[in-house]
Amino acid sequence: MHTPLRSTVITAMLCSFALAGCAKPASSMAGPTDDPCALVTKSEVRDVFPGAESGKRDPSTDQYGIASCKWELPTATLAVQIFRAKSSASEELHSRMSGFLDPLQPALRQTIQYDTVAGLGDEAVVVAVKADQAQGVFADSAMLGIRHGDRMAVLFTSTLVDGDPAATKKALEALGRSAAARL
Repeated sequence: MHTPLRSTVITAMLCSFALAGCAKPASSMAGPTDDPCALVTKSEVRDVFPGAESGKRDPSTDQYGIASCKWELPTATLAVQIFRAKSSASEELHSRMSGFLDPLQPALRQTIQYDTVAGLGDEAVVVAVKADQAQGVFADSAMLGIRHGDRMAVLFTSTLVDGDPAATKKALEALGRSAAARL
């Protein structure tokens, strides 16, 4: 092999090894953390939900490719999940919210307010509703979905801050700012 050709081949091989060393395996989740309990700290959760216990890993959704963590609150639970995103944050929350709405009232879905949250990942959406059986809302529910690349984090609870959907959205947004930085 000629010297210029040999050095070109060697350089190309070294570059390909260097690039391969930088690549992440396709099967692992990319990002600063794969631990849903590390997306928000106990003190961050307590700032929003006083009296919250430390987050505990919940392996019940692992088989579906969803890493979950739960914080026990005085009156309910806050859950955080991380998974590979197959849809937008908006689509994810619309789908999850349908479980809290009367399926016999399809027009109800159009009345639920979903708010875009700027500055969180590639896309972030928050929703909070107060239970109203007469209107077809079965239970209090609040969710924040954050999409960053092919990763999604969803924070959700059935506890509304002071029974107020707007205050709960703000609380989830505050937690989402911490979570998005670690996603």
